[in-house]
Amino acid sequence: MTDLPKEFVDRIQQDPFVPEQLLESLNQTAPTSVRLHPQRKSFFENTTPVPWNPNGVYLDKRPSFTYDPLFHAGAYYPQEAGSMYLEKVLQTLELPQNPVVLDLSAAPGGKSTLIAGFLQHRGVLIANEINRSRAYILSENLTKWGYSNVFVCNHKPIELSALAGQLDVLVIDAPCSGEGMFRKDHQARAEWNLGNANTCAERQTDILEEVWPLLKEGGYLIYSTCTFNPEENEQQLLSFLEDGIASRVQLPAFEGMKPDRNNSGYYFFPNQIKSEGFYIAALQKTEANIRKSKPTKAQLQTGLPTDLAQHLTFPTDLQFWQEEDKVFATTTFALDFYPQIKNLKFLKTGTHVATANKKNWTPGYDMVYSLYLKWELPVKKVELTEALQILHGESHQWNAPAGFYYIEFEGQSIAMVKQIGQRFNNMHPTEWRIRHLPK
Repeated sequence: MTDLPKEFVDRIQQDPFVPEQLLESLNQTAPTSVRLHPQRKSFFENTTPVPWNPNGVYLDKRPSFTYDPLFHAGAYYPQEAGSMYLEKVLQTLELPQNPVVLDLSAAPGGKSTLIAGFLQHRGVLIANEINRSRAYILSENLTKWGYSNVFVCNHKPIELSALAGQLDVLVIDAPCSGEGMFRKDHQARAEWNLGNANTCAERQTDILEEVWPLLKEGGYLIYSTCTFNPEENEQQLLSFLEDGIASRVQLPAFEGMKPDRNNSGYYFFPNQIKSEGFYIAALQKTEANIRKSKPTKAQLQTGLPTDLAQHLTFPTDLQFWQEEDKVFATTTFALDFYPQIKNLKFLKTGTHVATANKKNWTPGYDMVYSLYLKWELPVKKVELTEALQILHGESHQWNAPAGFYYIEFEGQSIAMVKQIGQRFNNMHPTEWRIRHLPK
């Protein structure tokens, strides 16, 4: 086991704010927790509820999520329990009926999937990730979560000026020195040093300055890290409070949470609460906006082609538009908002419904997971072994009429195939496939 960094140990030992036994707890096994999809079924035994999230549970042991088809179906998301407190923060805020939410550093998708579930198709969620390869993972996880009012983009914070003065909620899970990861990621221990921690704090300050103008007056900043360093946590928020441009949001407390040094937010110390290590705070913007983004005049080709509509069932709130040969769907509110930000670099825009070909339509792969929009296709039910083989990318011999089929495991859709002749072609995206099957 890699030792804890000496400079980190010295800092913790010299800080009377930090609870006793923190260092000892960082050498113990971290708890395993998952957040269940609010509209899907999953099956776990011997669970304990996470007190601050109605969908969160602790597991008595860590299973192999990779080899559980329900994980690939978006039935649950493995997430650190402290991070699930975001649900309580969101419930505390006074939000409009259709809030505009930006998750700034959203990959791999834990907080974004939580936000999408909280919104329940209200408003719009823009999930951004600066690293393009991680943004693709984010897009995959949000696609599997199944909501249509979700958009994924790939930008540096300073490039998001199209959102100036538009946001009701800005969620920043800031890049940090990762001290809360020391229990499960020993590489984090090896990479930690005071210089890197200071660099993280400087970068966090820059990010906050760059994105603060994106919030509306009265909008909310939710700021979090997975570190214990006050320079990366409550000290980052002091200037907003001292300058009188923001006020603290009083958040609900649960046993074991510790108020920070400025009573701005809370620490989840692993020796006091069942968490890996987490910090979170919320501010409300009181400053009037100097500038607001000017809506673009982007025009969308809206509407649902008649020959495509015959395949679909959907609620009246869903609206459709077409870009090149692809048809997409989202909510009425999100479609009204989308033209203002259409020039951003998107990896995901609502739900991809279909792609036009020469004679007909090919179902978009989002149809496998969509919660509200259904393409009426036949189903092939499979057991565990075949489910994993399909998720691995295999194609099998199968006698069935030609056409597209959903692959269903334990009542939930996990993939799509196309039957041709005496076998099916596996349509599961290459980058989503399981690399190795269990031995």
